[in-house]
Amino acid sequence: MAIASPAVPGAAEAVKQSGRGDVKVTGLGLPNDAKPYLKDGVLDSVVLWNTQDLGYLTLHAAAALGRGTLHPGATSFEAGRLKTLRVEGDNILLGTPFTFTKDNVDRFDF
Repeated sequence: MAIASPAVPGAAEAVKQSGRGDVKVTGLGLPNDAKPYLKDGVLDSVVLWNTQDLGYLTLHAAAALGRGTLHPGATSFEAGRLKTLRVEGDNILLGTPFTFTKDNVDRFDF
């Protein structure tokens, strides 16, 4: 389990070079870095926050702070098309990360 974007291709390359088919790699990764390993089967999937949703949420939260409608102690936040999101402390939880696979990775270029 690689917990940082640069670690995913590094771990995948190590598994590929070792020739081990019994070791699976997954983690947080960028689609362009993971693409060759997804395509050749070393990786089944990598996950990452959907950057469009994260940017959208960030703008909604900033606007709410500017308007004074997002207050300390809030437990939920209305984020437009993202609907109602949970708030824990000073964190608005975006939800489940996006999963990149060999079937969808070509739709992304970052």
